[in-house]
Amino acid sequence: MNKHALMFLAIFLFSGSQAYGQGGATRETVDVVGQSDAGPVVSANGATLIRARNGITISFGMPTPMSGTYNYPPGTVPGHPEAFTGWAFVFNNPDQCTDPCNGDDIGAATAAQGGVYNIAGHVSGGGNLQMVGHVSTGETPFGGANHAPLQNPHGAEIHVAVAPHGLLDPSIMPGQIKTPIGNPTFWWVAFFIPVP
Repeated sequence: MNKHALMFLAIFLFSGSQAYGQGGATRETVDVVGQSDAGPVVSANGATLIRARNGITISFGMPTPMSGTYNYPPGTVPGHPEAFTGWAFVFNNPDQCTDPCNGDDIGAATAAQGGVYNIAGHVSGGGNLQMVGHVSTGETPFGGANHAPLQNPHGAEIHVAVAPHGLLDPSIMPGQIKTPIGNPTFWWVAFFIPVP
């Protein structure tokens, strides 16, 4: 990410309450762990979530994993550069989750009203991996009508994940950075749990 993009991101995150709030935006920062939710902290305070009445804005940063030094989902291989995707799992009614909120709670027919969004996709060969995305209330989720859209920005439980896709394959771009892959054992994650 160039210095102009980083400066814009910093201004955006620090002015989030003015940009989105109309009085009511909140900002949360948590650690990024991986791979899996029980994994080690890879970026202390690396993920930020801004909640506003009209949506959520996510910033997720960590050192780019070095090729060949981590677990790859089946069908992917190490290489240089590598592709990564960013995902937001939104649970509108976390008190209705199967405890904890997980894949069982994704879907418009579930009590938790869970939905999934592709928030970013990048190709990276080193340095820092930075993903930034926004989800508006009512925006169509990745799973379409089968998933519930974001309805409760301030009360939803939000899980953010970065999934590795291995070696960049130009023949399947841009699909490679817009397609889900693997499961939580392969992802780097951050959890935003609403305060009751």
